[in-house]
Amino acid sequence: MDLSARAREIKHTAWLGKKRGLRTIDSIVGAGRDKVLSTRSRLTPPSFGVGDFPDSFVDRVPKGTIEVAPGRLERRIFCLWTGDNPLTPNRADALHQLREENPTLNVVLVTPGTLSDWVVEDSPLPAAYWDLSLVHRSDFLRCYLMHHHGGAYADIKRDYGDLTPCFDRLGQQPEMWLLGYPERSARDVSDEPGTIYKSLQLHHRRLPANGAFIARPATPLTTEWYAEVSLRLEAYAPRLAKSPGNILGDNVGYPVPWGALQGATFQPSCFKYLEHVILDERLRPSLVDYR
Repeated sequence: MDLSARAREIKHTAWLGKKRGLRTIDSIVGAGRDKVLSTRSRLTPPSFGVGDFPDSFVDRVPKGTIEVAPGRLERRIFCLWTGDNPLTPNRADALHQLREENPTLNVVLVTPGTLSDWVVEDSPLPAAYWDLSLVHRSDFLRCYLMHHHGGAYADIKRDYGDLTPCFDRLGQQPEMWLLGYPERSARDVSDEPGTIYKSLQLHHRRLPANGAFIARPATPLTTEWYAEVSLRLEAYAPRLAKSPGNILGDNVGYPVPWGALQGATFQPSCFKYLEHVILDERLRPSLVDYR
């Protein structure tokens, strides 16, 4: 190896070391912040009142305005694959494991070929849905399916185990509308501008995470969640038509931020109705080598 090549290798190694070091520092700082926030959350429990968050969609509809009977909890798990590309080997293995471990539950893989089976006649998919990135199609559909059909949504990941006890727990409490596993870090909560998102970060351990949850259909929570997702998609539609998304939505000109249709809508809706939300660690999947 000549001297210039050796110098480039040393420079690259140093750069990698610096990058890893910065990630370690960020992780340590983040973990410390999470502990501080969790302590503050215990000392100051969350509350939601009229006018508390005037800059957020959660303030549009007063609590108690939407009156619905608790929907039937379907013992069904929706998984989503929104593109025409085949499942990756890791995803296929994870889906197989989920089905093997839940023989008494109906595990449904929704694909472009089966999507029409789940579209409700009086609530068609917006035309802009097809311009979304594949990730954002999944974000839209998990909300759509939970509101109109209910059951569980699960990212295609490994090690869920038997989810029957989670269904049983929610099913035995008709006053509860949603069950999910708790968020671990404030860094995983939406950082959109607004007072509501500061509260979400403070109380992150009280919120369900975005990767898997079980919901009764047509509750006030899903109604407001779906209304906001629909409004956001409508607002993005003109720009989406000019710059449709790729798989991840990281192409030039794509207008929809990463968490705009899921974390920034789902968790504020859950925060508003925390008294109807159950947290259960048993629903947490593995995040190791899932793609």
